[in-house]
Amino acid sequence: MRLKLIACKALFREVSLISAYSQNFIDATFMRQGLHDTPDLLRQALQEEIDKIDAGDDVHTFQSHFVKREFDAILLGYGLCSNGIVGLGSKKYPLVVPRAHDCITLFLGSKEKYAEYFNNHSGTFWYNASWIENSVTPSEQSDKEMLEVYKERYGEENAEFLMEAEVTDNYDRAAYIKWPELSFPQHEEYTRDAAKYRGWELDIVEGDSSLLLEFLDGNWEYDKFLVVPPGHRVESDLSGSGKIIKAGK
Repeated sequence: MRLKLIACKALFREVSLISAYSQNFIDATFMRQGLHDTPDLLRQALQEEIDKIDAGDDVHTFQSHFVKREFDAILLGYGLCSNGIVGLGSKKYPLVVPRAHDCITLFLGSKEKYAEYFNNHSGTFWYNASWIENSVTPSEQSDKEMLEVYKERYGEENAEFLMEAEVTDNYDRAAYIKWPELSFPQHEEYTRDAAKYRGWELDIVEGDSSLLLEFLDGNWEYDKFLVVPPGHRVESDLSGSGKIIKAGK
C-alpha cells in the first residue's frame, strides 16, 4: 500500500523506526510538537495538510508533471488530543486514526494499558526520546532556559512570577517509556534527573510497538483504529463505548 502519514514529532523516532521496516510505502510529514496545546490551531494545521494532499499540492509529497501517484489512505499519527482532530476529514482518501486520547497510548501499545496505568498513577508526566527532543519537558535544564527567555522578554521580576505560575503541582511522578527496540540511556538519565529535581517518583515503563506497527502495516482492526470514509469527518464518541472517536458527516 501507499500511505500518507501526518504525525506529531512526538512520535518521530518510533514512527521512523517502524516505517523503515514496513513493506508499505509510507510518505511521512511530521508536524511540530505542541500544536495540541491549542486544539483549534492543531485542527487548522492538519486540515490544511489534508486538503493539500487531496489537491495534489502538498509540498512534502513527491509530485511529477508526468506521474500522479495516489495514496490508499491518509494516516493521522495523533490521538484525540483535546478534540484537536475533531472535524478533520479528507474529500478523496480514507482517513485512519488510532482510537486513543493522546500519543501515550501509541507508545504503550494499547488504550487499555494506558488506562490501567493512569488509574493507578494519575499524577504522571510522561517522557520518551521523541518528547524530550521535540518539546519542553519539566526539568532543571528547561526551567533555566525558560527563565532566561522570560527575563529577556518581561524583565527579571516578572520572570520569577511567571516561573512560579509554571509549577506543575498536579504531578508527582515521571515515567520514561522505553521500547526494547530503542535505547537512549541519555534520555533515561535526563528523566531521572528531572524526577529528582522536581521531587517526583520515577518509573521506567516498558513500551510496546505493536499498535504503531499495526497502524503503519495497514492492519486496522475496528477496536483499535477508526477508518473515516472520504467525505466524512472525525467526531468524538461520547457514548461510553470506549471507542473514543467515530466517523460522522
